[in-house]
Amino acid sequence: MQEWEGLLPAITWPEMGSWEKWMHYALEGGGKRLRPRLVWEVYALYAKGDPDLVEALPAMRAIELVHTFTLVHDDVMDRSELRRGRPTIHTLTDENTAILIGDALIIAAYEVLSDLRPEVQAKVLRHLSRQALRVCHGQLLDLALAQRPTATVKLEEYLQMIREKTGALMGAAMAIGGLLAQQEDPLITALQEAGEKLGIFFQVQDDYLDAYSTQTGKPLGGDIVEGKRTFLWLWAYEEVSPAVRALMEDPTKGEERRAILLEYYHKPAFAQKARAFWEAQFQEVERTFLTLPQGEKVWSTLRELYGRQR
Repeated sequence: MQEWEGLLPAITWPEMGSWEKWMHYALEGGGKRLRPRLVWEVYALYAKGDPDLVEALPAMRAIELVHTFTLVHDDVMDRSELRRGRPTIHTLTDENTAILIGDALIIAAYEVLSDLRPEVQAKVLRHLSRQALRVCHGQLLDLALAQRPTATVKLEEYLQMIREKTGALMGAAMAIGGLLAQQEDPLITALQEAGEKLGIFFQVQDDYLDAYSTQTGKPLGGDIVEGKRTFLWLWAYEEVSPAVRALMEDPTKGEERRAILLEYYHKPAFAQKARAFWEAQFQEVERTFLTLPQGEKVWSTLRELYGRQR
């Protein structure tokens, strides 16, 4: 991993003038570079010859650029002030600038794909484009669910939303690794599915940590303030009093309900149920990975990420 990680941000965009620094700021925000790592690990595992970093690097760069674009726009939509302990771009500049920096990042992603080998370029471009559209769909679903009365939102809709919002791009990373290795469609489909399950787990984990971890670089209960229909929110709504339900549905009461719901989330029985749900997602990912040909090799590289605090 160390062999290539320093190469990921080694691109310049002088066309952006003085605003180029914000593209680099976004890319240098830390994280585990999981998506490009998945591209490389899957490609190296299934390559028909010796894996070549030069061949894989454009796709690895592209997936990280697309992921970073989603984070910049997500921070604007959520009015987040911090991302991994650092001020978000829109708080350092303004929302319009941050939106344009996100746009520039996704444009840059498609530029680097021009460096792929011709025999894989079209398939990678098409697959990444389709999965990036699903990310946008997931964000729209997230917005739509937050605008609906909680009583009408089902847990299955939450899981479908996070499959699109987070799972699609994680799946794309694995599928693109398979495409670089010129594998057949059935394996590409299985890789996409395994990556989507991994993305669901990580989103459930993020929703869990939002309520239970002080090591994320964000204040506890940000999802509560935003009124996000997470699994914790949906479960709590079924159990709390009518007065608290009314508070949950009032978009002007975000800060007021934060402390009330956090106290409820931290009740021992509720917290234990939440932990069990998180663990169940992990077990589902493990089962899915181990059904892949040589899937245990990819799975072993991901074990260290379990229980991460970001």
